[in-house]
Amino acid sequence: MRGQYVSLAMNLVIGMSFFLYGMKLLGDGLQKAAGDSLRRILQALTNSPIRGVLVGLTVTSIIQSSSATTVMLVGFANAGLLTLSQAMGVIFGANIGTTITAQIIVFKLNDVIWAFLLVGVLMEFFVKRRTTKAVGEAILGFGILFFGLIFMSDALGPLKTNQAFINFLVRFGRVPALGILAGAVFTGIIQSSSVTTSLVVALSLQGMITLPSAIALVLGANIGTTVTAGLASIGTNIVSRRTALTHFLFNFLGVILIFPFLVPFTRLVATTSTYLPRQVANAHTMFNVIMTCVALLLIKPFERLVRWLLPSRGKEEETKVVQYIDERVLATPTMALSQATKELFRMGHITYGMVDSCRVALFENKMSLLDEVLRNEDLVNSMQKEITGYLTKITEHDLSEAQGTRVMALMHAVNDIERVGDHATNLVELVQIKDDKRLKIANGTEDDVKAEFAHVLKTLEEAMNALRDYDVERAHRVKDMEDRTDVMTKEFMSHNITRLNTHEIDPQIGIIVVDLFTNLERISDHSDNIADVVLGVY
Repeated sequence: MRGQYVSLAMNLVIGMSFFLYGMKLLGDGLQKAAGDSLRRILQALTNSPIRGVLVGLTVTSIIQSSSATTVMLVGFANAGLLTLSQAMGVIFGANIGTTITAQIIVFKLNDVIWAFLLVGVLMEFFVKRRTTKAVGEAILGFGILFFGLIFMSDALGPLKTNQAFINFLVRFGRVPALGILAGAVFTGIIQSSSVTTSLVVALSLQGMITLPSAIALVLGANIGTTVTAGLASIGTNIVSRRTALTHFLFNFLGVILIFPFLVPFTRLVATTSTYLPRQVANAHTMFNVIMTCVALLLIKPFERLVRWLLPSRGKEEETKVVQYIDERVLATPTMALSQATKELFRMGHITYGMVDSCRVALFENKMSLLDEVLRNEDLVNSMQKEITGYLTKITEHDLSEAQGTRVMALMHAVNDIERVGDHATNLVELVQIKDDKRLKIANGTEDDVKAEFAHVLKTLEEAMNALRDYDVERAHRVKDMEDRTDVMTKEFMSHNITRLNTHEIDPQIGIIVVDLFTNLERISDHSDNIADVVLGVY
């Protein structure tokens, strides 16, 4: 008997592994096919909660994970790209979007799974077009996901005759709180409500669970899935932590609200289909749709509740994309230009930190810094848009010739600073490749890269100081420093080629080093362009 249970557990783990891998392939493939549009969709938020719901539903339907969507929200909030009110609608929609997985897997596609697997493999391995390969990856993931579900369902088959297990599941229907607790704990451990729901569907496919028991487990899964965002919010700013709290409260309070009405809710769900697995999926969707409607009606008091439960402490404030520019001073161009310059300096300071974080990650192996660099890249892009828009509005007022020239100069500078951020993300990719392949930089090469990093960072810092103070002397100094960068780059590139020819370094690290020098030299070029802005020769 013990051997039977061990075999059952192993088969269940195997089936769950296939399901998880298939879900990952499906989500990754769809994300690749969508390109950068997912990020743009998620960032294209307005103050309309309904639009936020639609955005959350769309993104989560594509990436197949409400936890992943909420973690993205936490990251964007921490970067100052959205406010709590914007995040709330997306969270509501994400909870509906995650139910799509359950709706899909209850279709009776057992006989055509092989077709998904075959088509997916053919597209993944024999098609060259990147987007088509991504679609193939999604189709392959879809097939593997279904295979894992069937595998889990078959693994659970022997338990149909196990009276102790049946009684245990029946108890969830009689004592719903027990089922909710079990679903929450299990989901919190594996951090995926889709997996919990798929297991409930697998049980229902075998006729081993009643609808009340299934609903209790699914409700618990809704609470357990909030653990992921909670963990992601540790050490972040106040908006991020409030976003994670919103996710938990929305799911937890939803379960509390529906709990007294479980019996009529179960009866309502039972009328939607005669097929138990479909009833389970419908229960998941209906619950989240109902709770989203309630939350939208009460969104203002809900937001006040979140702020009351997690108040700002001391000087902690919500991060904003821009901190200095203010449309109320547009009528005074001199002041508006001064504020825009301050914002540009702040933007440059952020990009300086991005490059420096790449340096620390490369030489001190602090890879966690790279996530912050990528978050700041989103912030820098948003700042570019805000600052450019503000400068454009300044031109709508009567300006002197000098002020008009200054506006054009700052517009050039904001683009150069944004490009520094782009090169920092290139550096992130290079550092990640080095780390993934466990490559080592030889001592001589390491000294060269360190020297280039140090000099380029000093050049960038000097350029930003020159822009802040419109200091011509400093701008000339930046020009000299950039010339020195060109000389250093040629010298260090030559060293690198020599070491490659004498087999002192791995060819893979040699390629990475070339790309490091190239990106650093271009950062220095943009510093030079910023100096030109100060000198009026752009």
